[in-house]
Amino acid sequence: MKIKILVSVLFCSFIGCVNKTQRSNIECALDSVVNTELKEDVSTLSKNTSDKGAVDQSAGWQIIESLSKVYGDTPNVIGNFIGSPRCPSFLEGMFFDGSTLVFQVKGDTVQARQILEIAAKSKAFRLEQITESNYSQKQLKSILNELNHRYEVLTDEKLKENIVSWGMGRQYINVRFILNTPEGRQAFREKLMDSPAIRFEGPEQPIINERIGITDTLGVALHPEYSAYSTNSSTASFILLNQGDKEIMCGEHYFITYEDKNGTWRELPINDAAVDIGYTVFPGKHRLFTANLYPNIHPNQSGRYRFFYEVMFYAGTTSRRDVLMMTEFRLTDNQQEAKKAVRYTIPIVFKLDNQ
Repeated sequence: MKIKILVSVLFCSFIGCVNKTQRSNIECALDSVVNTELKEDVSTLSKNTSDKGAVDQSAGWQIIESLSKVYGDTPNVIGNFIGSPRCPSFLEGMFFDGSTLVFQVKGDTVQARQILEIAAKSKAFRLEQITESNYSQKQLKSILNELNHRYEVLTDEKLKENIVSWGMGRQYINVRFILNTPEGRQAFREKLMDSPAIRFEGPEQPIINERIGITDTLGVALHPEYSAYSTNSSTASFILLNQGDKEIMCGEHYFITYEDKNGTWRELPINDAAVDIGYTVFPGKHRLFTANLYPNIHPNQSGRYRFFYEVMFYAGTTSRRDVLMMTEFRLTDNQQEAKKAVRYTIPIVFKLDNQ
C-alpha cells in the first residue's frame, strides 16, 4: 500500500530523506477491528463497483446500529460490539458482501438467526458458518495480535526487510513480501508464524518493466551521484537539479529497473510502501535522493540500472504536468571499479545555494 501525503517543503537546503520503516503500515491498532474492517470493506466495494454505481448498504448499517445498542458496551459507538460481554458468544465477525451484511457465527445457525433477527428487528442479513478452514474476524484478530508480538522480537533482519506489510482481510491474514519466493515463505513459517490463515502476496520474480523516462527537460536534470556502485551496496544516491526558471515539486516514491542477462529490463524488487512528502525545489536549487537497493532480498548483478523519479512541473497555480525522470547507472562486482567510480560534479552555483 502506498500512502501519499504531500507536504510542501521550502527547499532552501536539503535536510534528508524520510526513513522508510519496515513496520507494517497495515497492522495498526485493532481495538475496534470489526468496525475498521467494515469501513475498509465499504471503501473497497465502492472502488470496485464505481462503474456500476454505488452499493446500497444502508439496510446493513441499520442492523449494525441496532445491534450496537443492544450488544455494545458503549451504545453510541457503532460497530464495536462483537466480543463484548453483552454480545452472544456465537457471533465472531461481520462484513459486507456487496450490499448484504454477513455475520460469521459458530454453532447452530438456525438459533443464531432467530436471536439476531429479534435483536436487530430485521432479516436483511446472511449468516456464514465458521469452520476449520473458514476463519472468523475474531480468530483472525487473535492470530494478528500474536503475529505483531512475534514480529517485535524477531531477530532475522533479512526476513524483516523482505516484509512490506501485513493485515487482516475478510477471511485471511495477508502478508506482502518485496519478493515472494519459496525461500521467503519458508523463512516466515519457520521463524515467525506457520498458520493456514496466512496468505502471501508480492511478486515471485522481478517483473518486466521496459518504461523509459526523460533525463533532462525544461532545465531540470537527474543524475546519479556516482557513475557506479558495488553490487553489495545497500543504497545509491541521485541528484535532481533545477536549472529552469520555475519551481518544481517531487516526493519520496521511485522505482528502479535493471537489464537482465537476456537484455530484458526488469523492475528491481523494493519496498514501495512509504509516506510521500512533497519537496519544492526552486530554480537554482538541487535535491539529493537516496534509494534502497535491497541486495539481501534480491542478489543484484553487475550491469545497467535505471532510476525513475516523478517530478511535478507547475505553470501558474492550477496547471500541473507530471514528468517521469530517468537516469542510468551501473552496479559492479569489481570493488576497485566501484571505488574509482566518478562522482557527479554539481555546478558551483548549486553548491553555494544549497549549503
